[in-house]
Amino acid sequence: MKVHHGIVASIGIAIGEAFIYDQHLHIPNYSISERQVEFEVHRFFIAMAKTKEEYIQIHKKLIQEMSENQGKILDAHIMMVDDTTLIDKICTTLRSEKRNIESVVYDVINEQCQELAKANESFFHDRIIDIYDIGQKLLQNLLSQKNVSLSNIERDVIVIASELSVSDTANMNKKHVLGFVTEFGGKTSHSAILAKSLSMPAIFGLNNIVHEVSSGTLCIIDSEKGLFIQDPDEKTLKEYQTKKLAENAKKEETLLLSRIPTITKDGFSIPLKANMEIPEQEIDNVKKYGAEGIGLYRSEFLYLSKKRKSLPTEEQQFLAYKFILERLSNKEVTIRTLDLGGDKIIETYTTKESNPNMGWRAIRLCLESPEIFKTQLRALYRASIYGNLRIMLPMISIVEEIIETKKLIEEVKADLKKEKIPFSKDVPLGIMIETPAAALISDALAKHVDFFGIGSNDLIQYVMACDRGNEKISYLYEPLHPAILQLISITIKNAHKNKINCSLCGEMGSDPNNALILVGLGIDEISLSTGKLLEIRKLLQNSNKKDLEILAEQALTKSSQKEVNQLISKYYRTHKNTKIT
Repeated sequence: MKVHHGIVASIGIAIGEAFIYDQHLHIPNYSISERQVEFEVHRFFIAMAKTKEEYIQIHKKLIQEMSENQGKILDAHIMMVDDTTLIDKICTTLRSEKRNIESVVYDVINEQCQELAKANESFFHDRIIDIYDIGQKLLQNLLSQKNVSLSNIERDVIVIASELSVSDTANMNKKHVLGFVTEFGGKTSHSAILAKSLSMPAIFGLNNIVHEVSSGTLCIIDSEKGLFIQDPDEKTLKEYQTKKLAENAKKEETLLLSRIPTITKDGFSIPLKANMEIPEQEIDNVKKYGAEGIGLYRSEFLYLSKKRKSLPTEEQQFLAYKFILERLSNKEVTIRTLDLGGDKIIETYTTKESNPNMGWRAIRLCLESPEIFKTQLRALYRASIYGNLRIMLPMISIVEEIIETKKLIEEVKADLKKEKIPFSKDVPLGIMIETPAAALISDALAKHVDFFGIGSNDLIQYVMACDRGNEKISYLYEPLHPAILQLISITIKNAHKNKINCSLCGEMGSDPNNALILVGLGIDEISLSTGKLLEIRKLLQNSNKKDLEILAEQALTKSSQKEVNQLISKYYRTHKNTKIT
């Protein structure tokens, strides 16, 4: 038995025979005459056309078997095949060096891969595989060599390869490919993305693995721990067979949970909603895991996602918001207005500040830039007729910020009415409570809005005077510190006093221990990462809200997070059916 450690790409357990996928091409290299040059150019363009058609077919396959979003993964490949820079480079090299087209393509592709390898960003490293894939397909077509297709696999196997392209992954026989391991690749590679979408265990970064394992060898992937086990002993095999059965049972249970609302044992409903940044990539999982709406859509990622030199237009924003609202049917979708500044910067717009998290950001920036803010508000109100929209304002510290925003909203409504553009007149307006000031005056703020959303990420950093990105003081970033809990408790009580709902949106809600305390404090709903949603749902379904209220009340009396954690451990010991294993 031999155990290898690698990079986790997609979590799960797989047990099966090794299938070595090693595509080695013999590339001829010889000189050609002047008269042969144009013939080689002609061969090149025929191969390019064939390669493009192959990608188009794989693109269709992805859309049919998975989703339109997954199909978009191949858009870049199709565009690269038509890339004039690449084509010109190959043709120019061919004409100047007068070598056969196969050797020229091989050298140009390798040169491009080497250039990308010099970059410091992992994104470029992951794109090397895509370019390499294009080169391989071109060469296979030039050489009339058929690729061994993973679609023809007819027995249960674990694929072992030097690397896997998106087309390799897309063409896999999903019925029989149980998982895969590679020597190269990263967490952001397209193969990793597809593996996660397929719920297929995958590990990358296993150096020389293709040459260490023989086809037919029994292997195990434990991608939760990043382990690849070659030729396991009997004890290890039995252990993982048991784990696999448990994993399958948990998946079945998960599917059932996705269709059940989050209600405690004593009948209290605690809706669990999803945080969202990139809708095109996340919307399918929101539905899959049964999120009861979107509790926080960070709209600034629409501004940042493509490293824009200018801000998105009203029409671009309108289409983005419309897409989310339509896909979520009538479920509530809470869209946070622009929260640029701090660590989210557009260089041509936002300014460098000595203390950016305390500076010109979020609502402060928007109110000083009314035309930018009104553009977003117009797009939001235009999209409001396509679903159940709520608008939430970030970084509120004073009542005047709400009043000023409401004036702009009325101006936007008046303009839309004058232009005869339809919109919903009663879109709920809420604010994020993420500054200590907002929490402490939440009674006054509640009189001006329809709901609260506690932004735990910023609230913790501001209360604890702790930059959450600074690893040297990470020990201070404590969601369950009594000071944090006190402010959350005050906010919830003041919300309920004024008959409005209070949710929590931020990473705090994704932790089971935190969720118990939050529900005990009286939170009305939690917005969290979709990957943790079903775990939290099961936990709350096995809990009594009244027990959690006692737990939270006790937590408020403690002086440190350590004491709160000890209290939670004691709770689990006395409520053994609650904790998720």
